Amino acid sequence: MQFGHKDNFWEMGETGPCGPCTEIHYYTGDDPDNQSADGVNALAEYREIWNLVFIQYNRDDEGNLHELPEKHVDTGAGFERIVAILNGKSSNYETDLFIPILDKIVEISGKSLDINDGIPHRVIADHVRMLAFSLADGAMPGNEGRGYVLRRVLRRAARFGRMLEMKDPFIYKLVNTLSGVMCSSFPELKEKQKHVEKVIKAEESSFNETLDRGLEVFSKITKNLYAGGIINGDDAFKLYDTYGF
Repeated sequence: MQFGHKDNFWEMGETGPCGPCTEIHYYTGDDPDNQSADGVNALAEYREIWNLVFIQYNRDDEGNLHELPEKHVDTGAGFERIVAILNGKSSNYETDLFIPILDKIVEISGKSLDINDGIPHRVIADHVRMLAFSLADGAMPGNEGRGYVLRRVLRRAARFGRMLEMKDPFIYKLVNTLSGVMCSSFPELKEKQKHVEKVIKAEESSFNETLDRGLEVFSKITKNLYAGGIINGDDAFKLYDTYGF
């Protein structure tokens, strides 16, 4: 099915390599005999699982296209989306890659997936995977570069934990479950599990103390606001940069 320039032409920016693309969508609805072309890129039942870009042009500063001397196909598949389809599920988070982790979060927190539509559980499950793989590969939380990215991701997971009333360190407790899911393909997770748990627990403990202090500061700031008032930029930056809001 042809959709036009917006959906069938890929560009990395205003200039540079580009070309036509085709997408592979999989219908996950209950009535495969009654599909509609209008559903693609419009309805959740049609899931994009693969994209192929035919890199054959270069766009110059004036917007003109020039054929490349060498052409190739750049392809990207959503591996976990394919797993979801093979599992007969409509979401990555319903697959056997995520369900054990989500179940462990429910067990630890005592909060079902009905809380906030399960968003806190899914965010935490996603983030602990990123943290565990990064730490097992040798990255460490810090104040600069990739270390700061790790720290921000961990803090975000901890903040979502507060939505489940988790005030004590808990993210590190998910690493063993994650390792059980992934270690057959990524044995380094099992090999580095103790290290990963130790780092996450230490970071989470430190951040919980920081967050508690930040909540006190936030309470003082908002206490002085009139109804509908706006927190000033300096206070907002302090809450973000110092206290991890």
